[in-house]
Amino acid sequence: MAALNRQLQLTVERDETALVAKPQTSTVIFARSGKTVACSEDEFILDVADRAGIELDSSCRSGTCGTCKQQLLEGDVAYDGKLDALSDIEPGFILACSARAIGKVSIDA
Repeated sequence: MAALNRQLQLTVERDETALVAKPQTSTVIFARSGKTVACSEDEFILDVADRAGIELDSSCRSGTCGTCKQQLLEGDVAYDGKLDALSDIEPGFILACSARAIGKVSIDA
């Protein structure tokens, strides 16, 4: 029994990770919805919308299909790598599922 308790303790210690809140360094303004939401620069805009109760069309959540495209009204976004659907959307639009807000961003949603 003592060996089992020790093994459980080691497993818990090994699996525990410190939960550190990300600083809210960016802001997404959802113009049509009238909501402004603070977020970190590592959050996808689609996830920020979900958290704020704003429904945006989406499908793949990987930047492949383009369903989540939104008009960028103001600001800059960043993407992780080259996404298939980026080549198919018009200038001035973003893929909300894969875009991260850099500073203050406003979209037509």
